[in-house]
Amino acid sequence: MRKLIVLTGLFVVLMSTAGAQNMSSPYSVYGVGEIQELQPDRSSGMANTSMAIMSTPGFLINKNPASLIGLERSVAQVDLGLVGKFVSFKGNSISGDNSSTRDVTIKRISISAKLGNHWASSVGFKPFSYVNYSFNAQKSIEGSSDTYTGLYEGNGGLHNVFWNNAFSIGKKKNLALGIRSNIIFGSINQIETLAGNTLSSPIVSQVTNFYSGFRFEGGAMYGAKINKNWRLNLGGKVTAKSDLQNEKTLTVTEGNTFVEQDKVLEAVDYKLPWQYDAGIALVHKGRATFTVDYSYGDWNKLNPGGGTWTMVNNERISAGFQLSNQVSRYGVTGEKNYFSAGFFTGKSYLEVKGQEIKELGGTVGFGGYLNRALSFNLALEAGRRGTIANNLVRENYFQFTLSLAYREVLYSKGRKYD
Repeated sequence: MRKLIVLTGLFVVLMSTAGAQNMSSPYSVYGVGEIQELQPDRSSGMANTSMAIMSTPGFLINKNPASLIGLERSVAQVDLGLVGKFVSFKGNSISGDNSSTRDVTIKRISISAKLGNHWASSVGFKPFSYVNYSFNAQKSIEGSSDTYTGLYEGNGGLHNVFWNNAFSIGKKKNLALGIRSNIIFGSINQIETLAGNTLSSPIVSQVTNFYSGFRFEGGAMYGAKINKNWRLNLGGKVTAKSDLQNEKTLTVTEGNTFVEQDKVLEAVDYKLPWQYDAGIALVHKGRATFTVDYSYGDWNKLNPGGGTWTMVNNERISAGFQLSNQVSRYGVTGEKNYFSAGFFTGKSYLEVKGQEIKELGGTVGFGGYLNRALSFNLALEAGRRGTIANNLVRENYFQFTLSLAYREVLYSKGRKYD
């Protein structure tokens, strides 16, 4: 148990020191930034198509809160998810200086345990969104003929602390239910720096929005054998609409002089929509898995937009395949490793200059056990997002995901493990 505590503490320290998101994105200027819906886990190699997939010993599945019940009884597990990403930008406004970006970030830590035959619980931390952009624009002041060069920057993001509980229903445990409670909080900074011949010193204005609120997800999963060789799994999740309260302040400096300092401004709360997810999976002899997911978010005009952008309903559809390599020893069959692949397409909740922000990509993955206590998953993803129409920016990206899990027995006292 000591190893588990030390490892969890180490992961928390790593995430606190590496929590800053250095990945630039032109689309993070809108709303509360780039929302991180998908999480690194075993399903990363099959395009995160896992709404109807149950967690297994050593491999946590995060998409459906109900899937947590698939872990081993009386065994605690600590998970770490790491994502590295390289993005190249295409568009009329892109030059050699801003044509690409890269970053490696810890995306999730959690500690989980199945505390009985019918109950599993998990707590953890992950990023909810990030903001990182920078661009130049000319600005004219009302009542003056002067024009100033403006540098516009954004940074920060929101964090998510969660508590997930899952329950199996009935003796056969065909039905599982789960609920995930989320606390979302964090600050976003928007900085304007004006310079010009008529200004003796640059004028820097910083608006800080601090958001906080709760969000709840409810999931269900049902699985049953169709015949001797095939099993059917169905999964679904509903994420409740919620409000993030906003506290807004303004600080203005001219050179080394404060013109305004932490002035409280009127703020508008940010609304998160109802979201619906559904999935189906077919499993052949416990080895080959074929699965499809669909996600829908009711963002349409939920929050005020801007002069060139608005919010629209988002959608995502994905399909995945997984092949499990199983071995038999002493009459017991267990998984040694697995291979997975997937494909996804969808559109964002943003519409900019009349253009939908669409995405498309594919994934492959491989994972297994390094020893009895340690398991890993490695996934590669390539895709594109956005468009170059109407002077927008298209992102072509490549990313890798590494997930690690360490397990340790909590107690045994002669009990048998499920």
